[in-house]
Amino acid sequence: MIRSFEDLWKAHTELCQGVLIKDIKKLKTADIIIGNTPDAWYNFALPKVSKPADLDLNEIKKALSPINPATTIYLWEKHRKAGFSNPLKRNGYESMGTDTWMILKNKVRKDLETDVPVEHVGLSKFSDYEKITNKVFKEEDNYDDQPYNEVCRQALAGEKKSKTPSFSAEFFMVYKDSRPVAGAGLFLTKEVGYFHNTATLKSHRKKGYHTSLIKARIKFCLERKIPLLYSIVEYKSKSFRNLERFGFRSWQVCELFTLK
Repeated sequence: MIRSFEDLWKAHTELCQGVLIKDIKKLKTADIIIGNTPDAWYNFALPKVSKPADLDLNEIKKALSPINPATTIYLWEKHRKAGFSNPLKRNGYESMGTDTWMILKNKVRKDLETDVPVEHVGLSKFSDYEKITNKVFKEEDNYDDQPYNEVCRQALAGEKKSKTPSFSAEFFMVYKDSRPVAGAGLFLTKEVGYFHNTATLKSHRKKGYHTSLIKARIKFCLERKIPLLYSIVEYKSKSFRNLERFGFRSWQVCELFTLK
């Protein structure tokens, strides 16, 4: 049962290990998370000491720089409250942004029907999901989503297997006039459902597609009696506000620092 953020982190790590996470290297003062994509958000050091002065930045840099030359460090709220941010800034690190971990505890809901048809898609239509997410994230954040999508495709095809035996990868699409206009991903185990990578074409926004994709995934998880649903989004973003409407609440705001 997930009672704390540490419990959720453990469940998330087990879900992702073998899929989004390639390996975890344990150092004296931090764990190095090595991702299956080159992005800094998936290759970082997580402190495991309670005092900033005990964090060995040289140890981290030596271990992480061959994998991620930017050398990134991920701080939970407990790290931020303990004062890790200021020493990092003094040593040349700067904030790249925040991750807001939002959770929804499984409850029966009556407002999950929608006028917008949402299709649960498999490998035959996964290219539509790739097309939407690549276009949206490239336009908005200048972010190349192709490596992440390739991991998702491999997970869907069973080519990448999670450490958790009950893991499955699910994808959902909205079509308008037979054209793909919005898509969303869901990784799940018996314990958790992870909502990720939701995207809607700019020309088709404000039509309730994002909301419909949230409803479809909640319903999918409720039917399978998944006890806890969660997502990781930017604080106060559009995704954050949409999830809030369905009862998701912010549990942790974590911050990623990268060496200049």
